Amino acid sequence: MRVQMVLREVGRTEFFSDGVLAIGLTLLALDLSITGYREATLADRLLNLWPTYLAFLVSFIYVGVMWMNHHAAFDRLKALSFPLQRANMGILLGAVVLSFPTAVLAEAFQSHNLSDERAAIVLYGLLAYAMGLSWWLFFLIILRNPHLWKHPGDHAKWRKVTIWAFFGSLGYLVAIAAGVLLDPRLALVLFFVLVFYRSTQARRIATG
Repeated sequence: MRVQMVLREVGRTEFFSDGVLAIGLTLLALDLSITGYREATLADRLLNLWPTYLAFLVSFIYVGVMWMNHHAAFDRLKALSFPLQRANMGILLGAVVLSFPTAVLAEAFQSHNLSDERAAIVLYGLLAYAMGLSWWLFFLIILRNPHLWKHPGDHAKWRKVTIWAFFGSLGYLVAIAAGVLLDPRLALVLFFVLVFYRSTQARRIATG
């Protein structure tokens, strides 16, 4: 009976997490709006909103990748611990808050002010870095608690994923430095690269 209760708790937490991640995606879409344009200038206004589209796309893919990694991880767990649940809440917090730096990033790049663009890059990068650390902590807790695993032979898999999560989080510090010291647009490119870097984690968890 105890095992069944634990298994239900895993499913309940995953279901709750799916709902929060879905809300995070919805919040991103709220910034896709256009107001205040003059008559016969709509086409130009739409073209000038490319930073909004780009910021939305990066963050949308980011949350989508989070969902895939989250699902892959939970699929290999048979139980949860309180520390793991708290780390999971940290991941979900980042997904919900992501809409704020995304909107700031889009607004800054529309202003064409270098100082504003750099500030927005720092804000977005620091949140992404914090989210990366949440993932690293999440995987580290799993790695150190084999009784949570469905498959006893998964130590090498969880160790590899934990290392990848740590270095992935450091990548956002590199992106911040590139955006501040070189060009903010370079940081945007690196944000894209890091999203695709993280997209490989689900496969690593599933197949190892």
